[in-house]
Amino acid sequence: MAPPNVSQSKDGKLTEELGVEFVCCVTQSLYRSRKSLRDNTLEICLQSGKKWLRRTLESAVVRQAIGANPQQWVDINQVFYLAIPALEVQSIPSAANAASGATTSSALMTLNYDTLMKDLERLNDILLIARNCLATTQRAQNLAGESLLDQQVLKLIDLCVRVTARGYDGETPSRAEQPWANVIGAYKKLLITCLQFFHNFIMKNEQRKLLLWLDLFANSKVANEYALPVGMGRDQFEAQAAESVAQEKAIRGGEIAQRRARDQQAKLNDNTQSSQKKSKSRVKDGDQSKLAVDFTQLDIANGKFISPKPVSEETAPSLEAMAPAERRAELLKRATREQDQRGSKADLEGLPYAESQKDILFGAVKTERGDEFGALRTPQSAAITLQAAKDQLMARLADQPLGSEEVGNPGPLPDDAHGDVNGTGPALSEEEEDYREHEPGDQQRGLLTDIPLVLGPQEIEALPMIIQIGICPGLGSVLHGRDMQGMRCNILLAGEAGRNLLRELLIFIAAWDLQDDEVYFRLMMQIMEAILENGLMPYAYQTFSEVKDIVSPAQSMVIKILTQIFRGKQTLAVEKEKERAKAIKGKGKDKEDALPPRNPHADASRRVDIYIVRYIFTIFRSSIIPETCALIYLQGQIKAGAALPEDFPLNLWDMERVYEGVYQFLEFFAVLTESEDWKELLVNWEIVSELVTLLRELEASIPKAPITASSIPQTLSEAQIAALQQEAQKMAGPTTQPPIPGPTPVAVERPFDVDPNNPATTTPQESYPSLPATADLSEQESVESSDPSDFEWRNLKKLVILVLSSLVWKSSTVQSQIRQYGGVEMVLACCNYDANNPYIREHAVMCLRFLLEGSGENKAIVEKLQELGKMPPEETARVGEGISAGKGGGGRGVVEG
Repeated sequence: MAPPNVSQSKDGKLTEELGVEFVCCVTQSLYRSRKSLRDNTLEICLQSGKKWLRRTLESAVVRQAIGANPQQWVDINQVFYLAIPALEVQSIPSAANAASGATTSSALMTLNYDTLMKDLERLNDILLIARNCLATTQRAQNLAGESLLDQQVLKLIDLCVRVTARGYDGETPSRAEQPWANVIGAYKKLLITCLQFFHNFIMKNEQRKLLLWLDLFANSKVANEYALPVGMGRDQFEAQAAESVAQEKAIRGGEIAQRRARDQQAKLNDNTQSSQKKSKSRVKDGDQSKLAVDFTQLDIANGKFISPKPVSEETAPSLEAMAPAERRAELLKRATREQDQRGSKADLEGLPYAESQKDILFGAVKTERGDEFGALRTPQSAAITLQAAKDQLMARLADQPLGSEEVGNPGPLPDDAHGDVNGTGPALSEEEEDYREHEPGDQQRGLLTDIPLVLGPQEIEALPMIIQIGICPGLGSVLHGRDMQGMRCNILLAGEAGRNLLRELLIFIAAWDLQDDEVYFRLMMQIMEAILENGLMPYAYQTFSEVKDIVSPAQSMVIKILTQIFRGKQTLAVEKEKERAKAIKGKGKDKEDALPPRNPHADASRRVDIYIVRYIFTIFRSSIIPETCALIYLQGQIKAGAALPEDFPLNLWDMERVYEGVYQFLEFFAVLTESEDWKELLVNWEIVSELVTLLRELEASIPKAPITASSIPQTLSEAQIAALQQEAQKMAGPTTQPPIPGPTPVAVERPFDVDPNNPATTTPQESYPSLPATADLSEQESVESSDPSDFEWRNLKKLVILVLSSLVWKSSTVQSQIRQYGGVEMVLACCNYDANNPYIREHAVMCLRFLLEGSGENKAIVEKLQELGKMPPEETARVGEGISAGKGGGGRGVVEG
């Protein structure tokens, strides 16, 4: 009996089922021959499709009935099989539509505007029906896969990306531009529906997830192999897979008998092994080749031999001698075991695998002092690297003819014997070097790679959701005893298509300036956390490098997301500590010993976190600081007249990327210093050396800006803010009181944030990244004409001072380290006003207070500088305030800017 509001036909089918069959039948006839149906019939079909679409949204019974009908999926697949070539002919110029006279895609879409809009609308409705029906059970997902509908949707995504990724190529302004924009909007709507379809297609279905991953990321040119007839391809592969599973079960059934036979043979060999060892020394060199070890008897999973016995090469079993089914099973076992071993022993530092098990501790090679969590590079080696970078940069400039504009990138800096751990990785291939040179929609980079270039933040959410449910751990992610989530995570990063997609998803955050509370950012946090838990974060960071950048935009976003991940972990740790304190208080001090001891390094997850932090710190010490300081040093040489501004190797946008990357690294360490456990590690690694080095180069090469100076905007974000402020002043009219010159107040410790309380400095989200059409572009022109050698590194010194303040607070070790590396003088130098670093004077005084507290040596240095007269009187008084505050021994505090 049919449920309420649902009617059935005489053959037991629901009315909605018959309606969808009618829509599919008429649509198929339309694409077979457009002249076979009248316009009113097509209009009735279009309205009928919308009606059944609403029914699938309202009724779960309708979704269940349509989704469980195999013929429905075959009909829907046939619709798209016929429709996709028709859409391509109407949208992309080719020999098939040369008779139309349209030579560009914009002109062709404008010519076919009416039919294209109707076609895209009806196809979107049919695909929405399929999407809704997939939200029922795995039966609907499997039926859709067996009908090869997912292959047609992949082909449809390919077409949508190739159409929407190209801009308008007609004359502007023109009346054809608006129809073209409408068609592009309809294509984008269809593309969003395709992504939602795949999200429902793989939800809670491990087999479908794996097959989709193989389609998307195992072969980047899969888009050319979509047109497969029914009964071939994937359904045949699934039948073979089922047969292989059955054969594998049969093989597993016989493994017990085989092991028993091997054990009996092992017992017989025990009596002969001792005599063979005695006679081994008497075997001639020419007879050694007659002895071999049967490595097929190795129990790789348990890491030991199973009765190894000397056999001749002629009788040694091989994979070629096995039956096909047995050989596939053996290869599958070996691959699975190898993957498990590599997953547990991943080399987080990017170093070669250790040859001995004694050298491996979670993939990290022990340092010379035997400290498992020690730094891989010393401050002394980092200083040598910095000096080599400066010498190399100046040597290249000396060889460069004066006035030449062809100045190359400084290139990779010399590294030490520890290997390439600076994040740049090996030399890139030609395909990676030409990554940005592909045309939009070029599928050599991957089927989904260009989607972030097409959709906006609210439209693209389905794409990271697909990646998130594919690699993030969840219930039922283990299939046939294998971790499918970890396997898909490896597949994603193993192929170029997956790495390119992940790179674009990360750059998307920076392009749209997404904040950490938005849905897209939270999804990317879950994706990167899954990569972190699988031990693949160092590899991912390294593959996102670009030749010309010290820190690529994707790498900056990786550090930014890791900052949020570790901030969340620290918050969770604080909550656990509070619960532990409550438990101790409730049980009393006598029963405190009954609670489990607190050990931050006990669990494996914590150890993996330590290794990734050490990896990031190694990059910071070996690459980021030396190369950044070398650029700052060159800026100082240009200001001193030792080099020409034309000799500077980077442009303004390159400098902005370097600045963003360095700032993200410093923010990451600033978050870590909020935890005493992480602070202890950073102190042991002597991060003070890098911070003081950066302060010294900034102090020596970047002059302080007067507090009343009007700073020229350096970034696009600053130019937008300045343009909006200027427009707001024009709209407000002349003011009776002139504005007081001064710096824009800094609301938070971030480089590009604006004051949320000032509407004049808030950039509308819908207008980013382009400037408002009515705004004055003089500020933008000033950005383009600015000299990159005059880059001012705004707020960078202040952030370094903040990190030093957190480190030195109640730490005599850090006080000594700062004194050892000459940091006391650098902190004193920051006690002056600087418009490029608002409120740095207050932050430096607070840092000085912590630096002098209880340290007679540091106070002696300050007093000596006062006696030598190297400090102006007003600064002497200011420092005196810091010394008196240091004597008070008060609590920790930071002056907020």
